[in-house]
Amino acid sequence: MKLRPLQIMVGVPEAPRSVQASGSDPALSECAFCGQRAGLRAMRLNGDLACVLCGLVQSLHPPTIDAEIRLIWLPEMSQAALNVLVRQIHIELRALGNSVNCDDVPKYGAEMRRILYTAQQLLLQRGETVPERLGSSQPSDLADALTVLASRHANVQGLPLGGLRIFAAGRFFIDGADVYDEVVDSWREQPALENFSGPAPVTAEVT
Repeated sequence: MKLRPLQIMVGVPEAPRSVQASGSDPALSECAFCGQRAGLRAMRLNGDLACVLCGLVQSLHPPTIDAEIRLIWLPEMSQAALNVLVRQIHIELRALGNSVNCDDVPKYGAEMRRILYTAQQLLLQRGETVPERLGSSQPSDLADALTVLASRHANVQGLPLGGLRIFAAGRFFIDGADVYDEVVDSWREQPALENFSGPAPVTAEVT
């Protein structure tokens, strides 16, 4: 499967945040951007099916976006590869009965909980340089800036954002309700993809 490019975008405000299953179930289909099972609450983005993690990257417009994602600087890993990694961390945390919200400290009882929590925190630490690079660490501020640029230029999809990446914080809101746990549960219940080698890593040097 050839993956679609995954770029940080504001998205279309009136676009729905999830698609209903009809015919073949979107939840069992592959995300066009990371190649993993789309799961519940998958989105249609310009005709392509996106899982929640890849959908968040391309739709920064919702008012809940500051609670749903963090901005980090991780040029050595592509956004798609990061999404696959975060997905697996959240699946494992959920399987251990822990919250996947990155602001929650898990109750330690198994060494794996500590390892998974530490992995999340190490990724979040990569957001410490974002304010000096962008002037703000708030995703909503980035969305506002991209909206202004879009109003002045016909196409901002190719805007070079360097090593800026979207880190899913473990929350996803539909009509005011956080449904991210059910999304992760749908990933856990689905069979693993066969012959999946993962998204290609970043090959360009970014400073």
